[in-house]
Amino acid sequence: MASQARARRTTGQPAADVDPADAVATADADADADTGAGADTATDYSTAPPAHGGLLLRARDLLTQRNEPLPAAELARHIFGSAPLTPGLSSPWDRLVEQLLRPSPLFVQDDAGHWGLAAWSVAARALAECEFVVLDVETTGLAPGRHRLIEVGAVVVCGTELGANFSRLINPERHIPRFITKFTGISERMVARAPSAASVLPRLRDFIAERPIVGHNIGFDLGFLSYEADRCGIAPAFPLEGVDTIALARRYLTGMRRAGLDRVAAALHIPVRDRHRALPDAHITARVFLLLLARAREEGCETLQDLFRVLDGVAPSRSGPSHARPTGTMYLNPAWRQRFPTTPGVYLMKDEHGEVIYVGKAKCLRDRLASYYHQPLGYTRKMDGLLQSVRAIETRQLGSELEALLVESRLIKELQPRYNVQLRNYEHYPFIKVDVQHPYPRFYATRDVAADGARYFGPFRSGRIVDATIELIQKVFPIRTCTRSLPPQAPASEPCLRYHLKRCPAPCRGELDEGRQRAYRAAVEEACAFLGGERDDLLDRLKREMFEASTRQDYERAARLRDALRGADQVLLGQRLITGAVEANNLLIVYPSAEPEHVEMYLVRHGRLARQRRTPIEPVTLAEELRALVSEAAALGRPPERVGKAEVDQINIIARWIHHHSEDDERAFFRLPSDLADAGEAERFVERVVQAVHAPPPMPDAMPDAMADEEGDEHEGGEEAILIPRTGRRGDE
Repeated sequence: MASQARARRTTGQPAADVDPADAVATADADADADTGAGADTATDYSTAPPAHGGLLLRARDLLTQRNEPLPAAELARHIFGSAPLTPGLSSPWDRLVEQLLRPSPLFVQDDAGHWGLAAWSVAARALAECEFVVLDVETTGLAPGRHRLIEVGAVVVCGTELGANFSRLINPERHIPRFITKFTGISERMVARAPSAASVLPRLRDFIAERPIVGHNIGFDLGFLSYEADRCGIAPAFPLEGVDTIALARRYLTGMRRAGLDRVAAALHIPVRDRHRALPDAHITARVFLLLLARAREEGCETLQDLFRVLDGVAPSRSGPSHARPTGTMYLNPAWRQRFPTTPGVYLMKDEHGEVIYVGKAKCLRDRLASYYHQPLGYTRKMDGLLQSVRAIETRQLGSELEALLVESRLIKELQPRYNVQLRNYEHYPFIKVDVQHPYPRFYATRDVAADGARYFGPFRSGRIVDATIELIQKVFPIRTCTRSLPPQAPASEPCLRYHLKRCPAPCRGELDEGRQRAYRAAVEEACAFLGGERDDLLDRLKREMFEASTRQDYERAARLRDALRGADQVLLGQRLITGAVEANNLLIVYPSAEPEHVEMYLVRHGRLARQRRTPIEPVTLAEELRALVSEAAALGRPPERVGKAEVDQINIIARWIHHHSEDDERAFFRLPSDLADAGEAERFVERVVQAVHAPPPMPDAMPDAMADEEGDEHEGGEEAILIPRTGRRGDE
């Protein structure tokens, strides 16, 4: 009843009686509008007048309510408010309904000429007739972006049999930690001649085709695939969700709370071989899936939709036909898709009152907005109701991804859209503080940043992540945690348990000797380097201990280390290039613009965006703009004594963006001269930037014939590293 009421509110009352010729003309005009030119810099796509999108919604709502295919005359009566017609006789309404519904992927016509929803055929597909693809990936770590893919493997499941395989090594184009090599057996030598993700993932996408994806902790695999596909500009992207055998195991295997692949396989008496390689793990997962799928069918799962209901924790029902999950296509006007621009920018979703309810950003606006049409409704609880409420989408084209990120942050603060949550809470972002001027510093959380000589790390998006990171530091480094006063300002006291566990030298007992003082300072410096992203080996050591604990079946210790690392890994993401996001960060970023033959220049001072300019790539003009930016940088002087809460997001966005792009090319990032007032040094800086921007692209290394393999002709060469070619466009965009 609730869904029907919602449908009535969406569609409104049927239209008054209209002339078929007028209605045909209206639909023709809408169809012509779909082929119009691209969007302006700021374009608003709305449902007014709702002659096209509103009519599709009416047809969809009627079919959903009736739950059966309907003739064109009956649909026309509901959609257009037409007069009743004699059954069996053709009418102009048949042509109009066909003209309206046939271009939309929502609708299909059966042999009798009746119209139904395309989702019905997918929903009604029997599990015995479905083909699945079971997927597994191996990576250099846990976090997409910070870490990369090194292997993918997939196997087709058809009926009760395993079919075709797909397996490829991938060159991550970065260091593979030793513990990963020990864990997976994949070394840097093995992937040195392997193709890049940009070459492998399109093949994997073709192999998967339209089959549902299955995996053990499938969110991890799809998270990496989605990130790499976005980074490489691969379209169509990989699905956002799949069938997770962890959820199935917890439902159908008694007492399976920790459903690791080894434990699930053992419970189902499946032999395990060659673990932690992509294709063997995919084969094990496929056999697990077949057995769990058989149990699901015994419980009553007959269709693919039944299986998804089980994953959502809903028992399958035989009471009536089930239909595929509704997606954004049901609510978003299909005509909008033809007009979305392909440039970077931000988009503003508005409700029926014109209020902005969501702000987002995109490297390619068309691809990002098109993804909403396929997104299942209720995919995430915090976004539940968003797509149903959208009546207009405004796009604003910008020069680059970084500008889109910053504009999105500013608009969310200004407009406070109700479906944007994270960037609205900037006033409460915490930091980690260490008072390095104290003889025995400790690490603790704070929400205030001041120029008091202490070091600050952050900003962090939640207190939970801060607590997890501080807990990790306390586990790894012998540093005090107590807040008591220390000698000689206070009398000596009995040490706490950390001293007896050798996790603290206990300065509370009295003044430490010189050797222990040096050791304490060294531990603090190591911890600061760890937070600043300068000591990846410490993180690798903890990951190695986690995998070793898992191998020993010490799952509790492995789980504690995993949870701590997961929180710390998210925080340390943006700290590689700068030591703390609020410390001095002075550089010039020169990046390709969405406008041909132009570049975007960002002057970053003290971690903040001080100036931004778009300028032609022509050398003389570029040099003049650079001189002006250097003069402005010199005038900015010392950093502010205090970081305002409103600056936190900008500092965080810039730091993370720099991290993600720091390996693109050395010609993108230029440290400002130490003495900006020195005219000679400033001019040399300008010349160096101009030369770097106009430098010819690096030539790929020659590949000896004897070393070439069947994948050799697809190995990424120098062109992948081109950041600013002569056209002013970036190669991978």
